Amino acid sequence: MIRTSLLVSSLLILFLLSSCGKKEEQVYVPPTPEVRKDPEQERLEREEFERLKRLEQGDTSSLSDTSSTLTKTDSASAGDTASSKTIKKEKKELVQKEKELNRRLDNPKTAVTDYIEYLQRAISGGGDFDQNIKKADEQWEKSNVGRFKRNYKDTKKIVVLEEPKVISQKGDEAVVEVKISKRDVKDGKEVETDMTVKYILTADSKGKWKIRDNKVTTNK
Repeated sequence: MIRTSLLVSSLLILFLLSSCGKKEEQVYVPPTPEVRKDPEQERLEREEFERLKRLEQGDTSSLSDTSSTLTKTDSASAGDTASSKTIKKEKKELVQKEKELNRRLDNPKTAVTDYIEYLQRAISGGGDFDQNIKKADEQWEKSNVGRFKRNYKDTKKIVVLEEPKVISQKGDEAVVEVKISKRDVKDGKEVETDMTVKYILTADSKGKWKIRDNKVTTNK
């Protein structure tokens, strides 16, 4: 009986000791990571919230951005058309102003003077005949380089007796008169002729004067 009691007591003591010495198992739970929103996204969400809040209060001004965008989209074609018309009108006015300015500043007799000077350079011994004949031809309304080459291939000299002067001028039309002496080779001989030439000029689309025609009168 005593042995039985001692055995029970010993087992009880061992159980108590083992219970006291056993440590409670610790389970590690990692902290929940903090979820951070994009600052820009937060700003947009906040603005959207405020916009909805204003709408609830009856403020429709927040719709202006959307409506203005739609308005711009809907009126894009109309705006482009109006802009195109404005540009065309401005270009037309600019061309007209340029024409009027050129017509006032560019004296019609200048075109005649330039024409005669190019002819003089063409027939001079050291001049470039083809190049200067081409420039002389450019003073005319209609080009005919071949005719000028034929007419002046035998010309030896051109002298201006009286400087070009404007006889009449009205709007886009003008008449300039000049007296010259022209020396040509005919039948192997040089023949000199004095003449009065009237040039009829027209202002082109830019107001630059061009020779349209001429009338030659031989002076005896």
